[in-house]
Formats: sequence, structure tokens, C-alpha cells
Amino acid sequence: MDVTAQRHHAFSGPPGLLLLARLCCVALGYYLTARMGLQIPYVGTHVSLFWLPTGLAVAAYYRWGDRMALAVLGAAFLANLELGGPLWAAAGIALGNAVGPWLSKQVLLRLDFDATLGRRRDLGVYLLAVALGMLVSASNGTLCLLESGLLAPGQWLSAWTTWWTGDAVGALLGGIPLITLSVSALRQGFGGRRGALNLLLLGVVLGCGLLSFTPWVTPHPGLAFPLLALPLFLMALLALRAGVMVASLAVLLLSGTAAWGTANGAGPFASQDAHLGLLALWSYITAQACTSVLICGLVAELLASRRQQQALFQHAQQGILLVEPDGRLSAFNPAAGRLLDLDAGLHAGRPLAELPAGTGPQLQAWLQVNGALPQVSQQPYLSIVTCQGRRVELEAQTARYRDARGRWQTQLMLRDVTERRQAEEALRQSEQRMRSIADRLPMRVGYVDREQHFRFMNLAFERDFGRPRSAMLGCTIQEVIGPAAHAQAASSIERVLAGETVTLDAEKTTQEGYQCERLTFVPQFAEDGRTVLGFVTMVVDNTAQKLEERRLIELSLSDPLTGLLNRAGFDQRLQEALERAGARPGCMALLLLDIDGFKGVNDRLGHPAGDLLLRGFAGRLARTLRSADVIARPGGDEFAVIVEGLPDEPTAARIAGNLVEAMRAPFVLETHAVCISTSIGVAVHGGAVPVQAAELLKRADQRLYAAKAAGRDRYVAH
Repeated sequence: MDVTAQRHHAFSGPPGLLLLARLCCVALGYYLTARMGLQIPYVGTHVSLFWLPTGLAVAAYYRWGDRMALAVLGAAFLANLELGGPLWAAAGIALGNAVGPWLSKQVLLRLDFDATLGRRRDLGVYLLAVALGMLVSASNGTLCLLESGLLAPGQWLSAWTTWWTGDAVGALLGGIPLITLSVSALRQGFGGRRGALNLLLLGVVLGCGLLSFTPWVTPHPGLAFPLLALPLFLMALLALRAGVMVASLAVLLLSGTAAWGTANGAGPFASQDAHLGLLALWSYITAQACTSVLICGLVAELLASRRQQQALFQHAQQGILLVEPDGRLSAFNPAAGRLLDLDAGLHAGRPLAELPAGTGPQLQAWLQVNGALPQVSQQPYLSIVTCQGRRVELEAQTARYRDARGRWQTQLMLRDVTERRQAEEALRQSEQRMRSIADRLPMRVGYVDREQHFRFMNLAFERDFGRPRSAMLGCTIQEVIGPAAHAQAASSIERVLAGETVTLDAEKTTQEGYQCERLTFVPQFAEDGRTVLGFVTMVVDNTAQKLEERRLIELSLSDPLTGLLNRAGFDQRLQEALERAGARPGCMALLLLDIDGFKGVNDRLGHPAGDLLLRGFAGRLARTLRSADVIARPGGDEFAVIVEGLPDEPTAARIAGNLVEAMRAPFVLETHAVCISTSIGVAVHGGAVPVQAAELLKRADQRLYAAKAAGRDRYVAH
């Protein structure tokens, strides 16, 4: 879309007539300003230090498109033709005068130029575009003059420099006011009482130019310098007050007046030396233009900063109130209006203390305590009633700064934290409830972060470790439970930090006795369900449970009548002994015993007497053998003995003989004395060649039957 389609103009009409009117205006303006510039040539007849038509051409191209080339080309051709010279030279110069500004327009479009010149960057872009475009017009024009004989070869460099400088200055003087001209710019610059003063200042600038450069009025010599210097200050003031368009218009009027007057021999620059006068005029006008451009650039930067601040102020999610030193609420943003139910028409400009529903006094009281602090408030939160009676929880901060007049201003920033404060209170109460519940648990409950530091622990920690938990919170697991216990749990901690729930038993025996704790580690995952943030640790003292388990295991392996090992216990201890035999020197022996004549005692005296005999037999075995030897009653009247650490087989035979001898003494069963004997089968394992328990039992059983077959009351070891 053409740039001109986006701009509003002061007149409109049918497209054809509008285009014709624009072409005529551009052609006429270009021709008149060209004739004025050619009246004061600096090199030869065609090269001027002030070529205002360039600025007009750049603005016409930018505002109305490439069709303006017809007007620029025609007007430039007529202006150059009137100076004399070949027809082709005038046409060639006109072509360069049309192409150079067109190239400048292309650069402006390519570099995202803003015609309002609201950014400092836009001034730089405009100067760059003009400088590049004028390289074409200056080079083309001086070559045409050189080829046509209108320019001496020795003057080419001076002519090219003057042409390029004149075009660039002309684009600066004439282009900026025409490009920035718009209805909104006129309304901003000359509307209202402020605009009337700007128009008066513009008239003073023009008046100074007319007094200094017209041939009809000759000012007093003492006023010559003030009349030349005053416009500089006035244009700087206009740049600050009204912006780029008005300031550049003032520069254009002053420059046009100075150029016209100098061309007609009037003014301080119309000296006898034409070159010196023109150079002085160029320096004067260039200084005015550059000063205006620089000030406009600074103003554009300032305005951009103000617009940014205003946008932040208007669209900030925080409520912002601006408070004057006298306590007046000078302004507030929409967020503050919604937050405190303020109305700009009712409450802006009023003293803060007069805001309804107690809002103002509450804010004023808070500011009296916290307003003098530049960064951090002592009381960042306050509960306030809004102008419509709503209660909100606010987080408040203040910032103090000096305004352009040096007065201290206070900026009060408010954030609605009602929901957050409610959530924090709910969380605090929830944590308090959880802590109360956890403190009543008999087990230790804690939370450990990924770096293995305790972040929570219940009251049981204080009881078990004898230290206040405040001294343990933040400590590592090793610092709390000790290096030994930490080493025992290290692998489990690694597993839980890898995301696995782990349960283990930690057992220890101290002077106080046996103790066992069951540890459970449960990982806590982040929202992604993969990252482990830490883990919950639960520790239960299960010593009593473990002791009961041991008791039940012992019961399951014991003979209830004699207290000796039963069949299951015997099988377990035999397997353990065989495993140890391969790693120890010497040998072990398995002895299988039967009570000779037990059935007769049982039949004659009854089962109670038989039970007494079995208990007496077991007791006599225990008294005859070593305490380390294993005695079992696999069943009935059968007994088994496991003897370890024997030096040789004869030792096993001697032990068996001792048992046979010991059992020959009478057993007193309440009122009866009975005599029995025992038969023993002995199997010895030296450990050199591994042997299975079944094989060893078989050998001992065979020898037991051999002893019975040989008449009983004996042992067989081979």
C-alpha cells in the first residue's frame, strides 16, 4: 500500500483532479524554489549552496508516490533551460534531479522510516537517505555541466561538493516540514492557547528574518546580531514545545527569507565578495537547521521515553498512584482504579485523605510509615477497604523521585494479593495441622531435599536424638544420624533419589540390647513426574516385632517336649555346619542315637513316664556334650548330635563311647527307676571333599542300624 494512503490530508476530491492538483503544486513549488536557488549560484551558473527543491521532491515522492516524477522532471528541466546551454544538458540535469530524490524515498521505505519523526532513529534514517540520493543528482549534474562546456574541468570537484552539499541542506530544510506536515501535526502545533503561542513565536522568527534580509527595512546596526541570533533560541523553544514539524517550518521560513534577501543584495551576507557572503549564509542556515534537527531528535527521544512510560503506566498490572508532596492524588492508572474502585473524574486531583470509605486515610497512614523509604517498605502488606467498601489485601511499595521542577513525588505501587494471602494463610494452617498430626506420631517423620538436607522433622526426632529440631533442620542426614548409620542407608538413599520407594530394616546391638528400626523412603516428584525434588523419610522402631519374629522362628525350629531342635531346626543347622566344614581345618561328626528299650518303658509305665524319659535323656546328652555342640530330637526316641571342630575320626568315636557310657546309668522317673541304653551311628566328614547332608545322614543311619543289629548299647563309627 502507498504510504500516502495511510495519511490524512486537509483536502480531498476526485482522484484525477487530486492528482492533477498535486502535480501542479509540486511543479510550481519546485520551479519557484529552483529559480530562487539559481539566483545565488556558488560555482558557475547552475550550482547553488541552497537547493530547496530537493526537499520538496523527496517529500512529494514519499507522500504521493512515483507519479510526482513528472512534476519534478518538468520543473527542473524548465529551471535549468532558462540558464542557457544545450537542450540535452538541461534534460540530463533534470533527470538527475528527479532520480536522486526518488532513490532517497526508496531508502526511506526500505529502512522503515516513520514520517512523524517520533524516533531519534528516523532523523538518522532521513539524513542517510538524503545523503545517498544526492550522490546521484550531484554526480549526474556536474558531469552534464562538464560535458556541455558549462563547467571548467578544474572546477568539477568543487562543483560536485557544492551540489551535493546544497541538495543535502535543501532536503533538510524543505523536506522535513513537508514530510511531517499533517492535520494532526497542525492541530498539535497550533491548536488551542498553546498553539497560539507557538504561532506567535513562528511569526517572531519570520519577522526577524524579514528585518534582517529584506531590502525595504534597514535595522539599527546594534540590532543586527540580536536579530540573527534570536531565531536560534526561538526555534529551539519551538522544537521543545511543538515538535519537529513546527520547528522545521520555522527553519524553512527563516532560510527562505535569508536566501531570497541575499539573492536580492539585502542582509548581512550580501557582501562585496559573493562567495564569502554565500558561504556565511550557508553556515548560518545550516547551523539553524542542524540545531533544530538535533533538538528535535532529543525531543523525539524524550517523547518516546514518555510514551513508553505512559504505556507502562496505563497497561501495568500493578495499581500505580502518583502522590504530590502536599498529599494530592495527581494521577492513577486503570489498574489502580479497578483495584481501589477509583474514578478518574471524581478522585484524580483530590487530597489522598479525602478518598471515601476510609481508603485515603489508610493509604496516607501507610505512606507516613513507609513513604520515606526509597526501596523496601517496613510493612509490605496492608488490608484496605476500597471506595466501594470492598476489603482487599495489598502488597505495597513506594518509589520517590524529583520531577522536572525539583519537587519530590511519591509513586505508590499496589498489587492485589488477596487470593495469594488467603492461599498463604490456608497453606500455613494446613502446614500447622500437618505438623500437629506429625508431632503426635510415635514414628520419626521428616522431609529431605535432593542435597540430603532435612527440611522438616516432627517431634519424635527431638525425643530420639535428644536435640531440638531447630538445631537439626538444615543439617545433612549424615550430620543427624551419624556416619555409620548413613553408610548403612547410603544405597537406599541413592535409590529413592532415583525415584524408587525403598523400605529397609536397620539393626544394631548395643550395651542396652538389640534394636531394630524400619526405614521407609518415599520420593517426591516435580510436576513433570520424573524429577525427584526430595523424599519423605519415616522411621518406626520395630524392635519388639523383630524379637517376636525371632521367638516365633525359634519355636518353629524347637521340640516342645525337650526344648531341643526339631527336624526342621536340625536340617538347618546340619546344612550350616557342612558349609562351615569346607572352610575350617579338622572335621565334623554326625551322631544319630536311638533309646534302647524305650517302647517297653512307654508300654509298662505309660506315656507320661515316656515323656519324662525323653526329657531326662535330652538333659543327660546336654550335660555330657559341649555347649557348642548341636543336639536335636528329630522325632520319637531318635536324637541327633552335630559336633564340629574335631581333630580326627577317633575323637568322634570317643565322644560316641562317652555317650553310650553315660546312658547306662538308671533314669529316675518320679517313683520308678529305669535302666536303658543307647545305640549310636557315627558319620564323620573331613571337609576335603564336599558332601551333601542327605549322604551324611544316610551313612550315620546305616551305622545306627549296624549298632542295633550288633546287640545295641554300642556305637558304630565305620
